[in-house]
Amino acid sequence: MTQEIIILLAVLLLLYALTAIQVLLKMKNNGTVTALGPRDSIPFPPPGIEGRIYRIIDNLKESLHFFIPLIMLTAILEISNESTVFGAQLYLVGRILHAPLYLWGIPGLRTAAYGLGTIGMFMIAWGLLT
Repeated sequence: MTQEIIILLAVLLLLYALTAIQVLLKMKNNGTVTALGPRDSIPFPPPGIEGRIYRIIDNLKESLHFFIPLIMLTAILEISNESTVFGAQLYLVGRILHAPLYLWGIPGLRTAAYGLGTIGMFMIAWGLLT
């Protein structure tokens, strides 16, 4: 298993962890019975910190539409070099930093963390092309 694939698995574990936090927040804010039901009475998107975690997850899912194909191309084409590995690492670090910075409402640093992930994806693409 390549380092890029291992990092992809780590990103997916991050998504799972964020989803678990989202469920726990929903249960805390709305009650267990309501959170485990159809959630018709819960406003969407939810307000406050619960809404932030929803947007963090949504943002991560949107970026995965680009990250996953890049990582799969490294595996399919059997290309693993400094650029693809470092790019995947940057993406992971950027996404890990993005979550708490967004949750705490720190706008400039949150955007920088997002940018770090984006730079990582460009590095993977560059590594695939060179």
